[in-house]
Amino acid sequence: MFPFLRSRGDSPAAVKHAESGQAALFSALLIPVVLLAALFVFNTGQLSAVKLKTQNAADAAAFSAMQMEARELNFISYTNRAMIANQVAIGQSISLVSWAHYVKSLGLNIQRVGTIASFIPYVGQAIMMITNSIAKAAILLDQSVSNAAKVALPALDIADAALSGAQEIYHLSNGAFDPGTDNSKPGGAMTAVAEQIIKINDPDARLNAILLASNLGQYFKNRSDLIQRWGGDKNRAQARMAYMINASRDGFTAARNDLPTPLRLFGSQNLWAFGWEFRRAGGTQLAPNGDGRYVWSGMDTLSFHFWQREAGFFGGKKWSEVPLGYGASQTGNDNFPYPSNYTETRAQPQVRFSANDRNVLLPAYQNSWDANPGASRISASLYPDDQNGVGSTLLKRPGADSSRAAAGGITRYWDFNRRNQKLVDANGDPSDIMPFYTVVVEHARGSVRDAANALRINQMPSRQDINLVLPQKAPEGQVRAVAKAQAYFRRPAPIWQRNDRFYERGNLFSPFWEARLVDLDAADRMQYATMLGLH
Repeated sequence: MFPFLRSRGDSPAAVKHAESGQAALFSALLIPVVLLAALFVFNTGQLSAVKLKTQNAADAAAFSAMQMEARELNFISYTNRAMIANQVAIGQSISLVSWAHYVKSLGLNIQRVGTIASFIPYVGQAIMMITNSIAKAAILLDQSVSNAAKVALPALDIADAALSGAQEIYHLSNGAFDPGTDNSKPGGAMTAVAEQIIKINDPDARLNAILLASNLGQYFKNRSDLIQRWGGDKNRAQARMAYMINASRDGFTAARNDLPTPLRLFGSQNLWAFGWEFRRAGGTQLAPNGDGRYVWSGMDTLSFHFWQREAGFFGGKKWSEVPLGYGASQTGNDNFPYPSNYTETRAQPQVRFSANDRNVLLPAYQNSWDANPGASRISASLYPDDQNGVGSTLLKRPGADSSRAAAGGITRYWDFNRRNQKLVDANGDPSDIMPFYTVVVEHARGSVRDAANALRINQMPSRQDINLVLPQKAPEGQVRAVAKAQAYFRRPAPIWQRNDRFYERGNLFSPFWEARLVDLDAADRMQYATMLGLH
């Protein structure tokens, strides 16, 4: 057989040579597409990173501003509780003074008994020496307690005024005054913190000044409608505070009827024709006087009561009283009358809001006037003067209810306005109706890294159909982010469980305020798009 002959053009080398150059053609066409895609991905990635960075800065700014608000609300809560503690300390001081006066009078009466007993042979002189020692100790105790109270009461008054003033200063610095030099916007510490947080998270970003002013105006308007001095009603606020103060009294301040007295060892006797008993009464309370001024007043009495039948063995009992101990003290005006009862306004918003304020008439000084009327009259006549005269005189001049003396016995404090319609609709719980704080953060697109400024790729003016850089001169030439935050109240029940098992509404006496971010709804987005001129 003859071999099959091929032409020279069909040789393997010739076929290979004919196919060369086709891949280069495709590569030449593909490289620009890949380059454009890479630049597009680079630009998009840079823009997304800046958007995320700006949004994080906005979230952190809004959250931090509301943390400042939550700290102010917690500060108000702490200082309100501190003012209650100061008032309770004032009540304790008045109680000690009243009790010391009572001990002094009891010691002097015991001394008189010892003087009479001194005529008893053999033991009379010894009894007199003992009773004289008791009287001297009682007098020394009374002088020491009274002198200490004259120092403590004005100091407590000043501390109370300082706490009230601190609330005012904190409120103004947090929302009105600029506490630092770097804050160029209105809004005080809240805005200063927001600007600082933005600089930390995104140095090239800034707050939109126009929207900030608008948002701050709306925020503080809503806040001032909800939180006010005296809660918007001084009389009711003082009545609520007095109720909380009286509820916070310790056992010694509230009732001293059962304190041990040596004479009570004799007890009471009923021998049908006659009998006797010792009656001890004493207590201290904060209550309004006839002028509406809240006064701390205390009284302590001890009397020996004996009775006998009016008609032999079958008549009624005729009682007689021998006062043994008597003392009183108060922080009211001179010649305080020491009434036999006082009115307390009770309000329990834990159960129902708005709570029905009930005026309850209570016996004063644990019913001392009924138990020991004679000793009570002596107490009122011996101690009508103001125990806190020095403190009252020093603090009468400061106005605007900034001291107990100027405010009428209870210093000004901040509280929720219980007549606010939103609060009424929320059943008295402000946890979810606190005003929103909104910030709009802007980052100029001109500072965003893109193909032009990062890779130094310049685009030819004639080729505008292919955009290799980010738009910088259009109306929307800003990377914007909006964030919304709110202060809210939540008591951590697993840690701080209430003894009464009530659900605790948000209030300005428990420091459990925190901050949280809130999602923007469709209405918010439309509002800010309109304000920014976006379509």
